Amino acid sequence: MILVATATDEYAIPYGKALRSVGVPEEGFRYVTPDIDPEEARSLATQASGLVLCGGVDVVPERYGETVLNDTVETLPERDVMEWALVEGAREAKVPVWGICRGIQVLNVFLGGSLWQDIPTQKPSDVPHSITQPKDRIAHTVNVVRPEMPLGEILTREIPRVNSRHHQAIKRLADGLIPVAESPDGLIEAVVLDRPDWWVRAVQWHPENLVAMDLHRALWTDFVRATR
Repeated sequence: MILVATATDEYAIPYGKALRSVGVPEEGFRYVTPDIDPEEARSLATQASGLVLCGGVDVVPERYGETVLNDTVETLPERDVMEWALVEGAREAKVPVWGICRGIQVLNVFLGGSLWQDIPTQKPSDVPHSITQPKDRIAHTVNVVRPEMPLGEILTREIPRVNSRHHQAIKRLADGLIPVAESPDGLIEAVVLDRPDWWVRAVQWHPENLVAMDLHRALWTDFVRATR
């Protein structure tokens, strides 16, 4: 069973559609929301075949040693509690983890890294990082910096063109994470974990909205293969 960690079932619908598009049946995945008991979440993750960390609100800054920067930072502490428990269980059982948008940020903080809390004020640039509608609108390309990595191999099949709707990003990269791709202004857009015994990969964009494109569907196929 693949677990899909999200704020609400309704929010997670595009992730379910993406999984179905690469052959996962409806009964093959389950949405997990913050009303779950953390110990139950950890236990579920140890028994899962895979874990998807979806997009959503910001990680509580105190988790990486900072206070809230400004009123753009919106958090849901109970979601952090749930996802930390899920990732702890996944790490314990070496369950594959696929992080998307907030998911790449959760993984980075979980492993000891930090975040830019508000890109427009802390790392301003001309690259659009927050185009909210339509959700499949291409915002920019990404530059593959480690094409020899498994995730890099997929992303170099063509010039990666991505959507983008985030105002936070990786600041200090966690030990063990390898940056695979960057936005044109240098923000980390894709990472893999440097551990042969635990499959962990994540991207800053939203490939669940781009499965009509071969490149992005291949990212989902890659994850599903790992779960089997």
